[in-house]
Amino acid sequence: QSTDCSDRPRQQANALTNSQSSSAHAEPDSRGSASTSQFTRDTTNLTIDYSGSLTDYTYRRMILHYANLCVIAGGVDLFVLGSELRGLEIIRGPAWTPAGGTDAYGHATWDYPFVAGLTQLASDVRSVFDGAGLTKNLTAWKNLIAYSPDWSSWNGWQHPGENGQWPHLDSLFASPNIDVVSFDNYLPLSDWTTGTGGLDCANWTAAKATTWPPSASSMSGLGLSGSPTLYSEAYLSGNIEGGEQFNWFYNDSTNGGRGLDPNLSGLMVSLPEGDRLTQSRNAFSAEQQLLGRKQFRWWWGDTHQAVYDTGDGQGWIPRGPTTQWTAQMKPIVFAEYGFATVDRCTNQPNVFFDPKSTESETPFWSIWNSSDGETWTPQRDDFLSNLALQTIHDYWSNAANVPNAASGPMILTLFCCAWNWDARPFPTFPLDSSVWGDTDNWPAGNWIGGKGPYVAIPTPASPPGPGSYAAFPAFMGQGWSVHYKPRFLTRTAAKVSGRETRTAQIASPLWDIELKFDVLRSDSGFNELQQLLAFIDEVAGEETPFLFAPPRGLGAYSGAPLGVGDGSTRTFVLTRTLGGFIEPVQALLGAPIVYVDGVAQSANAFSVSILPATIAFASAPAAGAILTIDFSAAHLARFSDDTEDLEEFMSGLWAAGSIRIETVRS
Repeated sequence: QSTDCSDRPRQQANALTNSQSSSAHAEPDSRGSASTSQFTRDTTNLTIDYSGSLTDYTYRRMILHYANLCVIAGGVDLFVLGSELRGLEIIRGPAWTPAGGTDAYGHATWDYPFVAGLTQLASDVRSVFDGAGLTKNLTAWKNLIAYSPDWSSWNGWQHPGENGQWPHLDSLFASPNIDVVSFDNYLPLSDWTTGTGGLDCANWTAAKATTWPPSASSMSGLGLSGSPTLYSEAYLSGNIEGGEQFNWFYNDSTNGGRGLDPNLSGLMVSLPEGDRLTQSRNAFSAEQQLLGRKQFRWWWGDTHQAVYDTGDGQGWIPRGPTTQWTAQMKPIVFAEYGFATVDRCTNQPNVFFDPKSTESETPFWSIWNSSDGETWTPQRDDFLSNLALQTIHDYWSNAANVPNAASGPMILTLFCCAWNWDARPFPTFPLDSSVWGDTDNWPAGNWIGGKGPYVAIPTPASPPGPGSYAAFPAFMGQGWSVHYKPRFLTRTAAKVSGRETRTAQIASPLWDIELKFDVLRSDSGFNELQQLLAFIDEVAGEETPFLFAPPRGLGAYSGAPLGVGDGSTRTFVLTRTLGGFIEPVQALLGAPIVYVDGVAQSANAFSVSILPATIAFASAPAAGAILTIDFSAAHLARFSDDTEDLEEFMSGLWAAGSIRIETVRS
């Protein structure tokens, strides 16, 4: 549970941003003067009473109101004070200078009134929680407080004309009432152009820099193997802590709108400008880690100083006292990360397509299509978006990438949230445009629901003898509701006395299964409808059954017991456990991993047969050897009906109603 209480204005720098006057302090103060004592909780009606001014519709009142609602709810895991209020964060007060001042402990401070206001607001929310007994728990990660800035400002801001970067949020992040360093991570994972792919393609196999800062000649090396492709998890993964905003940077990130591809492909693309157009990359210099938006590891594990130029000839270097942040002080959280489902989305994840918005853009170099030469729409790419989400999840879920400290892990994945899964149910949204005005934005937007690539079932193991079994396909659009009903065959004998006896005719049940697909795509290169129809045509009316994967939790097993070696037995029958019930496994999906005393065996050390599933070792395991296995079980099944109900509810989108399947014996 994560409560984000901001009104989410994606504000750009306003007139106050580059000025320094008393009005800079007045602006944040206008956000409200509500006090914690003016709120009363009604736990019977689950409401909050406010005794302050009836016309107080300020930001501060809203945050404190929500804090009290969280108390009524019994607490919250993470309470987010706001997000992406960049235009307010970077307003400087009249006392701001490049060198700044120092606090009582000698730490650097600067005059950022709104940041000071957020720090006070965090203290007030903490007092609301503590007063209700909802104290912070840094072991179970409960009742925590955070603020989540934009990816472009989380580690500091470069004020125009000042020649430097100041860590303006460090005083907030270091506050004892802020528990995690949260920010919305929309940093790029690629720099892939049209045509050949650009410098990343050219430097695919070049050695990757092993020291920081890298030299200009080594900063673009990727150290990858195989053919260069944007659709590479290794490539995207390497850019999580590498590439742009880590090893090098562009001086500008402007997007020139839609136009003909400067690489002469004839395509209509989203045009980059400046040094990004020419891929004129700039190297960071020593001690400039603060400038790198992706320098999570350094930022978390070190102290910080402002980096700026005083005109002394040394350029942009760290200067002055360190901030209040201390090494490994708190975990980092990506409150949001995501990608629009458009071409080259990993080049610029922070933009979105919305014709009604003045901020509407698509990523650098992304392709646009038109059927009539007049109406242009972004080229959709669900696969790349999904791959990028998976890559980030895989990278930060790998313990080897995440150091730990007494304060917790460097990246606290518990609160990292993919943006976004809409609360409006798919496919009602985006179909019902009479209710919602953003339905046209769904195809190219960041919505995850109803999107994603075809997920293939692993190739089933071949059965003994001639022939093979097809595997029932799996698609992202399968509905959540699946009926899975065991069926037993029982012989009943009635007695004269009125009693009856029952005898089971089968040792384990057959299963009646009913499922549906909310959405099957028939275009955009996915052809899920065609794949389902091809499968039905292949197996319908055939005597040979097909393989069907049981529901999650009933089919995949890790470290399952296979047997104990006796020095002579080579063949072992595979079983699965359902609670206290054990039954033979009919077949497998994919290749199992077999272990002898915890050591994984090579593929040529055993063979697999099915009906039932058995493992035959080339050499009998030694007496007393413990045999275990990782495997995915499969049923033998057939369709219960000869007809299926398919409906096209939107152009290129289909639904499949009740599909009934029954398992069979071999």
